[in-house]
Amino acid sequence: MKFSFHSVLLVCLFTLVSCQSTKESQPSSTEDVKTEAATLKDLLPPPGGEGEIIFNEKGEEVQNHTGEIPFFQKKSDLPQEVFRVYIASDSYMVRQIRHTDKIRRKPDLGGDELSKEEMKKYDLLSFVDDGIISIGLNSVTGKLESIAFDRRVPRINDIAKIIQNDASRFNYEHASKDGTPIITRFLVTYQIRLHPGKTRDEIKQMLQKKK
Repeated sequence: MKFSFHSVLLVCLFTLVSCQSTKESQPSSTEDVKTEAATLKDLLPPPGGEGEIIFNEKGEEVQNHTGEIPFFQKKSDLPQEVFRVYIASDSYMVRQIRHTDKIRRKPDLGGDELSKEEMKKYDLLSFVDDGIISIGLNSVTGKLESIAFDRRVPRINDIAKIIQNDASRFNYEHASKDGTPIITRFLVTYQIRLHPGKTRDEIKQMLQKKK
C-alpha cells in the first residue's frame, strides 16, 4: 500500500518511531558517507559480477569498496539490474554496475542537482525507502520507450514520482557502430534518504495548516 507524504508524517509523529523501509545499516548522513570514503578502504567484488566495470554519475570508472554506502556495495541478485541511484537532498550518486561496454548513462549534473532539490521539501523526518524502475528503450533510436515500477515501489507516492521522473530523464550512449542500442531492457534500482529537518511541533503545525 502506498501513502501520501503527509500520512507518513502523521504516523511518525504520533508513534515516535523512525520510519524505515530497510533493515540495512546506513550512514546517518551524507557527511558520514564522505567521512567513510576518506578512510582506508578494502576493495570488494563488483556488484554486477566478476569482470564488470563500474562507472559513477560523472562517467568516471570507480571501484567497489568498503567506503561505499551498503546500497552500492552489495552483490546484485537481479541479472537485469544495470544502474543504482542514491538520492538525498545533499547527495546524488549513480553506479552503473553492468554492461558498461555496451551502454552508458550520459552525465547530467544539472539534472542531478534538480533531483536533489526535489528531495528538500520532504526533509521533515528520517526515512529510507527504495524502488526499482524497469526501462525499455526503442530498438532503433535508443530513446526511452517505456518506464514502469518493477517489484518494489516506494511507500510514499510523492517519492515514487520523483524517482520515476528522475529515471525518465536519463540519456544513453550506445556502443554499437551505428549507434543503435544493444541493451534495450534493464532495471534501475533506487535508494532515497530523507533527513529530519523540523521538530515534532513544527511538523504538527505544518499538518494543521494543510487541513
